[in-house]
Amino acid sequence: MANPSRQETRGHAETSVAVVCAIDITLKVLLIAQVKAAQRAGYVVHGVCTEGPVFQWLTDQGITMHAVTIRRSISPLSDLVALWRMFRYFKREKVDIVHTHTPKCSLLGQLAAKLAGVPTIINTIHGFYFHDNMKPMARRFYVLMERIAALCSTKILSQNPEDVETAVRLGICNRDKIRLLGNGVDLSKFDPQRFDKEFQRKKRTEIGLPQAAIVVGIIGRLVKEKGYLELFAAMQPIMQADPNVWLMVIGPEEPEKADRISQAILAHYGIAERTRWLGSRDDIPELLACCDIYTLPSWREGFPRSAIEAAAMGLPIVATDIRGCRQVVKDGTNGFLVPVRNIGLLGSAIKRLIADEDLRARMGRAGCEKARREFDEQKVCQIVLDTYRDC
Repeated sequence: MANPSRQETRGHAETSVAVVCAIDITLKVLLIAQVKAAQRAGYVVHGVCTEGPVFQWLTDQGITMHAVTIRRSISPLSDLVALWRMFRYFKREKVDIVHTHTPKCSLLGQLAAKLAGVPTIINTIHGFYFHDNMKPMARRFYVLMERIAALCSTKILSQNPEDVETAVRLGICNRDKIRLLGNGVDLSKFDPQRFDKEFQRKKRTEIGLPQAAIVVGIIGRLVKEKGYLELFAAMQPIMQADPNVWLMVIGPEEPEKADRISQAILAHYGIAERTRWLGSRDDIPELLACCDIYTLPSWREGFPRSAIEAAAMGLPIVATDIRGCRQVVKDGTNGFLVPVRNIGLLGSAIKRLIADEDLRARMGRAGCEKARREFDEQKVCQIVLDTYRDC
């Protein structure tokens, strides 16, 4: 249920911002720093998303929450209902700024805002849904959707510099409409200096990892496009040859997705016994402190936050050579980049790091330094606030 209208109680000098995303977890995990920065700057923040397990927590943070079911998959009837409900909400609340996130919400949310007469509409591109490995017809469809969404935008923010150039090249928007946002994390939270050997010992015991194990970690939604099947296939011979290697899998299930995977798949690869399947977690820095190597063999990314977190925590990274991952990993410096879906090269890169402790330490330090130079979320928050002000 929506919270009561605050239009009658808020002062005329205050500006309201409606942050639109698919699920409430996105608002908590990825956007809460921006929301808090906006609140500190005096904005009244509304959250518009599907109601989930952290909806009440977000309300407790002073966010005026409004539940709208926004499915990840294309569902014409459900999408029309979501569009209508957002239109009515923006109109009733007289929202000043609508800020949309994630591909589907960017289209539905911006169309609703445009129809409701919202004066300022901002969209953050977290990574275009289309990519080079997509079938041409599907790619053209998603490019068209981005062009339609961009027609509604006052300003577009892109996390990834490659997506800025892609948007201009494909005619999605003019260069003066789009601005580089970047991505970042809380560097005081993702700091390896917070965790000593004793902490690691206790945490590994808690989650069932041997103290001397070499742990390879991955964080991501439990879908095939995150490269899980390639990772499991690459880890199979590695784990068979070395009983000291373990795998840690962290991420929420995606039951609505056609390419969803479940824990049962581990039995097919024979790696279930030495894999810790942890699901969705709130203690990510603590879990990364238990890892020795991080990997992200994804098929597509915008600007992967999990890889930034791993770099900030001083972990060497093996990732695919795609947009987003290229912004976090400099091949040969703080990790390795491998081709998409190449099980052999993925396994070789992981094995190289397993075998060389000094290399892991050197690459980890380089990643930590890069994160402190480039991935401070406070800089990202400031760009968002500047964009609100300028628009």
